[in-house]
Amino acid sequence: MRLVLVTVLVTLLLVACGDDGSDVAPTATTASALAIEPPALPFDDNPAPEACGIPREWGRDEPGRVTGMYAGELVQPVIYLYDSHLRRAVVGQIPDGGRVEILLSQSNPVLDYYLVRSLDLDQPQEGWIPAPFLLIS
Repeated sequence: MRLVLVTVLVTLLLVACGDDGSDVAPTATTASALAIEPPALPFDDNPAPEACGIPREWGRDEPGRVTGMYAGELVQPVIYLYDSHLRRAVVGQIPDGGRVEILLSQSNPVLDYYLVRSLDLDQPQEGWIPAPFLLIS
């Protein structure tokens, strides 16, 4: 498990956004796109997604929980997992309240993202979610 996480981290660091403004982003390594168009977010996204931070290993053992609540109302009953912080494709989904293992965090200018893996589903889902959709203990 540790070797897989280190491999994922190294892979993501190698493909992280560069200073040249290239449109390359860290991606979920085991995911394939679903036939769902990434929906608009109910909060501000990064205005310059190419100005991304470097993904970092999370380093804590306690799980997080996904939430579709924002500003006191349920805005998304199913939380979509994305290929990267650029949200080009939906690669998975987890119901509101699902527990997740947090693998990586990525600090960005406006909106941080987390690479998560589901813990409660029969078929594990893995991908990036925006910070407001993640509750961390």
